[in-house]
Parts: sequence; C-alpha cells; structure tokens
Amino acid sequence: MSIIPNPMQCVVIRVEASVDIGLGHLMRCLALAQGLVKCQVRVIFALSNTSLEHCQKRDDWVGEIYLLSSRTTANEQQELKQLCSDEQANWLILDGYQFDFDYRRFLDLKGCRLAMFDDGQLLDAKRQDSKLAMVINWANGADTLAYNRLSPNALHCTGAKYRVLRREFYQVTEIPFEMRTRLIITFGGSDPSELTLPLLQHFEASAIRLPITLITGSGYQQLDELERFLNVSRLSIEHIHDCHKMAEVYQQGRLVVSAAGGSQFELLHCAAPSILVVSAENQLFASEQASKQGWCYVSHAIALDQLRQPQKDAVREAKEQLLEQLVQKTLALWHQPEQLQNMHSKAKDVRQQNGLEHIYTALYPESPNHSPEASIDE
Repeated sequence: MSIIPNPMQCVVIRVEASVDIGLGHLMRCLALAQGLVKCQVRVIFALSNTSLEHCQKRDDWVGEIYLLSSRTTANEQQELKQLCSDEQANWLILDGYQFDFDYRRFLDLKGCRLAMFDDGQLLDAKRQDSKLAMVINWANGADTLAYNRLSPNALHCTGAKYRVLRREFYQVTEIPFEMRTRLIITFGGSDPSELTLPLLQHFEASAIRLPITLITGSGYQQLDELERFLNVSRLSIEHIHDCHKMAEVYQQGRLVVSAAGGSQFELLHCAAPSILVVSAENQLFASEQASKQGWCYVSHAIALDQLRQPQKDAVREAKEQLLEQLVQKTLALWHQPEQLQNMHSKAKDVRQQNGLEHIYTALYPESPNHSPEASIDE
C-alpha cells in the first residue's frame, strides 16, 4: 500500500483498562490504532494512570499518550474537548461502558466528530443519539441490528467487514492444523467468574491427561493459589501469565477453551476450533453468530454474570454443572479429529482479512491512502 502522509488526519481515542472487564477494550483500540498509524493517521490515546502501565508493558504499542488529570466526569469532558481542539483532531473515539448517553450528551466537540465502539449497550439503552457520527461494532451480524434507528446521523461500521486485529495476528506464520497439539485455556485478562482454577481441578479429577497451555491475564487475582495447584498437579501444563504474543500461542491450539469476549475474533483469525464461554450479556450476540459459522461451540446455558448473586448454593451448583460440561465437551471434541479439522476449515473460510481498508475509508473517505491492498502486515 502506497501511503501519502496527511498531517490533517488525527484521531483521539478515549479508553480504559479495567480489572473487572479486562483489557479487551484497550486491545481492540490498539488494533485500530496500529492500522491507522500505518495509514499515517496521528493517534492520541487519552488515558488515566490506571491504563498507562498496561500500555508501557507492550512492545507493540503505537500512538501518543495523553494522561487525563480530571477527577470528575464534567472536567474530563471539558479536558477531552480542549485536547481535541488543541490537536485539531478529526475524530474522538470512545470505548467503554461508562461513556453512556449522558456522558456523550455533554460532550461539545465543535469541529471534531464523535465515534464509539458498541457491544450492544447502545442498543440496550434504546435512546436515539443524534450526536454520534460513527458506530463501530465488528461482531458478525452486527450490520443487521437497529443502529439506523438509534443513531440516524452516524456512519455504521458494523459487521465483520470492519474488523481489525492487532498486527501480530497478520504477521504470524500459520501452522497447519495437523501440527497443532495443544489444548489452550484462557478466560481473559481477569477471569471475573473465577473459572480457571476450578476448571483445571476438574481436568485433574478426570484422569485424562492432555497437553495444556494455560494463559492468565494481567488482572488475574488468584495467581498465588494457581501456582500452588500447578506445583502439585499431575497435569501437563505450560502456564503463561500476561502473554503479549497471543497469535503465536493460538496458532498452537488444536482446541481452545476461551472467554467469549473480543478474543473470539482472534481465535477465528487463527482458525482455532474453540469452546467459547459467555460470562456477560453483551457477549451473547457475537458468540451466537460465531457458533452459526461452525468453527466454535458456545456455552451460555448458565448466565455467568449472575454468579456473584447471593443464592450461594444454587450458584455453586450451577457453576459445577458448567465446569463438568466444559470438561466433557473438551474431551469429546479432542478425540474427534475430523470434527476439529472441519471447524478449523470453516474458520479459515469466514475470517475477515481487510477490515482496516473499510474502516479507514469510513473515517477518511476523501483520502488517497485507501486501496484494496491496504493492510497492516507490511
């Protein structure tokens, strides 16, 4: 792709990392930023100190970082307005559940246009928002949802054609399926439903030994207890904490048991047969659409976002049932190589490769930088 630098293109991204929701929002914003920087767009991340350490740990971080000093929402809105004005930003992109209708209503950006990532919160609110100039939801089938009614003035970058992943996923060398040997288990950046250790304990009790790669995120809160278990376990487990090379690991997966958040798009790109575990309502739509594509199974019979409610006995029983089902499904699939090969092939057939081209064109339709060959793997 031939890039023509354009100093007039600038995007501000307001996003946060969180112990509760993990790094999913931050990682998809990084993916978009990597693509935009490749297209010579200036990218500025507006962050708090909480997120700064996550950014500094990564060797693939791009864009400038502006640390917000505001302590209140009102002051933050004014600070963002001033930042966008000072840097002559064309777009302010919001990603986070806290940026709701009331937050957006009091943003007065003047010449800067407002965009937001949506996982369904805009749809759930059922409030028309005429201030939005762009909505981004790159889940499969999101282009069929009611965004035209709820954001009538916005460009709708919805559906898989707009999906962008971090550049590591475009650069990794693909491993043939017959050479993939690992069972990969990962429940996101923080594992809020606390499934990692109990699932391993169920595998231990099953008396069946598989080569397991376990990934825990930087927000995982049971690391000491997990390490004690690993020291005495008879399971063959490779444990990677705070992994920054997810593409390389996913390529090794004969089967993956994963949280059903944004990592499902990475698994699809790596053509990794998967069992996706839904732990929140906003994961249901994308996960159900993924299951229809045939490359994964979805476990959402139990509402895992209710596991912290006070019905302790019922919760404990429901969680045990879920864990037993996951073990049984994993072991059954592991011994069906033809089925796993079929899931792998279906993933390769439906994965999206050129989302950057589409989303960049939507942001800057008059730019000469977009072309059918646009990618971030160069």
